[in-house]
Amino acid sequence: MSYVVTRMGRHMGLAFVAVALRVLGGFCADPAHADAVPNLGRADYLHFSLDRTPIRISLVNDVVGKGSFPDLVVPRAYVVFVNRAPHSSEGSLPSQLSSNEVELMFADGSGEAWSMAVEERSRRDSLDRTAAGQLMRAEQTSLQISPSTKPNEAYAADVRANVKRSAPNRQDESFEGLAHYRGVSSFSYYVGGSDDEFFSVRCEAQLNPVFQCTYTMSITEGVVAFATFVDFRLYGGRAYANRRLRFAREVVCRYLTRC
Repeated sequence: MSYVVTRMGRHMGLAFVAVALRVLGGFCADPAHADAVPNLGRADYLHFSLDRTPIRISLVNDVVGKGSFPDLVVPRAYVVFVNRAPHSSEGSLPSQLSSNEVELMFADGSGEAWSMAVEERSRRDSLDRTAAGQLMRAEQTSLQISPSTKPNEAYAADVRANVKRSAPNRQDESFEGLAHYRGVSSFSYYVGGSDDEFFSVRCEAQLNPVFQCTYTMSITEGVVAFATFVDFRLYGGRAYANRRLRFAREVVCRYLTRC
């Protein structure tokens, strides 16, 4: 489950944004021409587009290859990251490619591509994209999608078990009945139940309305995801998290060839 830990490690709270942006800058092969995504920063591996033209991304696994995993046929505007794709400084994403990890971004409620939603707010309120994105932070949903060779139940069990390995100290207090774990880091971990849309959640221990949590979930059999949005503990609790994750699944299922 080190892969789960590595991918979850990409998501940090706002307290780490300044550091993250410096790191992103170091990865840019051509910072002057790399894309900037509101609330994510500027990096050569990030993509920002207002193009609604669909592109096809074949989900592949490094061990089994294509297998029976579905494809994503999604407007280019939704896609902010594709592992091993050409850099943004080389131009827009090609119309067909394959990857083991794809990140989509969209606005909660409307399901509109994040780029389009921010651009609309920017024009409406005469703001630059950065300012518009900051004002819309509570609506921002990022969804990292990957193929999984494990059945959903087995994957969920592994995720929950990994929480107890990486954050072994169960806390006396829970949150709305969710078991709460802490490790040596500054994060709090919560384990979802059988009725929850999430298998686990990682949040900053400190409560702050602009900090985000990472929610581990399944989209469909063979496709799992890490969703990132604001801290559910401050925005409606467990029911809020489940509602947003159901909507996130609904949005991405519009663009999967099997869901």
